[in-house]
Amino acid sequence: MSHTSPAATAASRTRTRTLVVDADDESTFRPLNGVGGVPGPVKGYPQFPDMTPLWREAGVTVVRSFDWVSRLDTRDNPTSLFPDWSADVDDPTSYNFAATDQWVEAVHAIGAEVMFTVASSIPSNKLPAQDLEVYGQVVEHIVRHYSQGWAGGPAKPLRIYEFGDQPDFGPLHFAGRPDEFCAMYRAFCEAVRRVDASLTVGGPATAFPLEADAPYREGFLTFVRENDLPLDFFSFLWFTDGSRDPLDYRYVSRELRALLDRHGFTDTELTLSYWNYLAVPSSSAPAAEKGAFQAATAIYLQDTLIDHAFFFRADSGRDPHYGFVDPGGVGDVDGNPDERSRALVLAGRALTGRRLAVSGGDESGLACAASRDGDRVRVLVANYVAPDSALTEREEDRFTFRIPIGEQRIELGLTLPPQRSDLASAGVESVRIELRALPWAKREVNVAITSMTRATEGPRAVSVSEEGSLQLDIALAPQSVVLVELTG
Repeated sequence: MSHTSPAATAASRTRTRTLVVDADDESTFRPLNGVGGVPGPVKGYPQFPDMTPLWREAGVTVVRSFDWVSRLDTRDNPTSLFPDWSADVDDPTSYNFAATDQWVEAVHAIGAEVMFTVASSIPSNKLPAQDLEVYGQVVEHIVRHYSQGWAGGPAKPLRIYEFGDQPDFGPLHFAGRPDEFCAMYRAFCEAVRRVDASLTVGGPATAFPLEADAPYREGFLTFVRENDLPLDFFSFLWFTDGSRDPLDYRYVSRELRALLDRHGFTDTELTLSYWNYLAVPSSSAPAAEKGAFQAATAIYLQDTLIDHAFFFRADSGRDPHYGFVDPGGVGDVDGNPDERSRALVLAGRALTGRRLAVSGGDESGLACAASRDGDRVRVLVANYVAPDSALTEREEDRFTFRIPIGEQRIELGLTLPPQRSDLASAGVESVRIELRALPWAKREVNVAITSMTRATEGPRAVSVSEEGSLQLDIALAPQSVVLVELTG
């Protein structure tokens, strides 16, 4: 016969979970605090709010360049980096660097790096290059501008260049053939090599990374291998409109790592060019649900095979091209913060410094991470609860959706990871955080607790035991995030 203690019965009744943080067990965080978006008003887009204070507070380390202000069209376009394809490729006045320079300088001003994406502006042009030799020369001059200061380039050189942006996204991002895309990648790589062979290059930012035997997956890798081209990173996108599961990223990264290894790319890193909860314009969810997902996913990403990641979009979600507000934005259209903005900040603050071992979380949305940064210990806890629609048994692991482009309704579909039965929430409503081996034995520490609703508690003085342990009981409602900070 089994016996349940009164304490266990009480814990079950209150749905409390115990999380244990071992401050004596340290490791490193993966560098996954990248974002995509527009940092603020730039030439041609004065309506974008200034997001740089938020990005600075969130500790953003790298930003992926954005197509409205930093793309190379293959056809004449006055807003493109090379507006007129009949112009002299060697003449600095043939290039339109102003808006992109402003974008780059805004990113550098917060201390972040830039991953510069070479692709066409969407939706104005999706065609392949007409003359690969001229295309390569233009790419070379753009890289010289941003990496060597040619034609008044930025003082801080860019080191990371990505080629492509969702070439498999139906007719929306690339209107050429896969062989034309691959030929452009070769011209891109040769151009970058002529500037500096030590620069980091990769691609192709595939939108549907689980589609097997696909031209922009196996086909692209085969072309790169047969032509002895560099591929420092393989990039892909993933959003969870079809699953609402933050553990998708673990599955997708395992599949892609195995794919790369099979093709001989064992040293090629995995770059998640864009991630978020929702991306399809018709998808919706409360801001608190989105924020809880963001924080939980940021924690879970640390235990995937992904080497670099970019949250999209870390801006207001304004979309002047397609005429809607992107469901992946943070805050409102004027940049005023909401739960999504604060989740970005709390995760950014917590997932830095030295990583501390944590136990007691689960794979159903109760995620926890801890860190030591100087004289400060932080514990981030997210309680994401998947909606009922994500728990209904699927007929197949396939998600179909429509993208509105003006009067058009483009239908697309993608393969999903297998549905997980343990996505269902365990119903946790509070946590008991046990911190062990703290450096402040027999001393008082200040404890402050911040939530993504902006509610704060403390700082208040709490005594650490002579063994260096401390226990905190914290309410944790569904779709919530808390950051606990201890300072000696």
